[in-house]
Amino acid sequence: MTKTIGESSHNFFEELMRKLAEREAQEKAEWEALSETERQAILEENDRKIKEQEAKEKAEERERVIERWKKRGISKRYFDAEWDNWIADTPEKEKALRNAKNAWNTNLFFTGNNGTGKTHLAMCLAKDGATYRRLPDIFREVRSTYDNKAASDGDTENDIIEYYGECKLLVIDEIGRQNFKDFEMNLFFEIIDRRWNNILPTTIITNLSIDEFIKLYSTAILDRLRPIEINFNWESMRVEL
Repeated sequence: MTKTIGESSHNFFEELMRKLAEREAQEKAEWEALSETERQAILEENDRKIKEQEAKEKAEERERVIERWKKRGISKRYFDAEWDNWIADTPEKEKALRNAKNAWNTNLFFTGNNGTGKTHLAMCLAKDGATYRRLPDIFREVRSTYDNKAASDGDTENDIIEYYGECKLLVIDEIGRQNFKDFEMNLFFEIIDRRWNNILPTTIITNLSIDEFIKLYSTAILDRLRPIEINFNWESMRVEL
């Protein structure tokens, strides 16, 4: 009599289960035949391999995270910067920390001397997804498009302006007393203006006061931002190496 498809499948499944049971019994017998020392060595070797694989996967994930950080502007010096290790040991510092965490919802103006923790907080924002750039680096990035204008596949000036004008949160650092050209000043304004039109938050980091900023740059920039001013008016927080 010809077997039905159902019978053939049932027989195949039974044969498969029988072979698996035989294999399991054989492996159990081989394991029980080993001495305690041999068993322990195998267990330790398996444990070593598992830990090695876990360490490899952890290192690979760390490298992927670092690559994402670098694209956002996070430098090696700040790889360990976290919200929790920014020392908020005074009411003023606690207020600065609270305001910094609110950067996604409003424009901020970090002002204060070097070493007071402004960039540390900026890097924490970048780790949360913000884009961090030094203002001179943005200008150099645009200038490089002219140096490479023969290349058809490179970013254009407009591509760069569009990127900084549309990223979710832009943190611009190193805004000081540089002697910028009119073109660079106009570029700075254009980025801020585009972000204003897109209703996107911007954080400015500088050693300048708001009055000094207006004199050196443009009233129009701050008129669009109308940021919350955060004064980092304490001593340097940097640890001597």
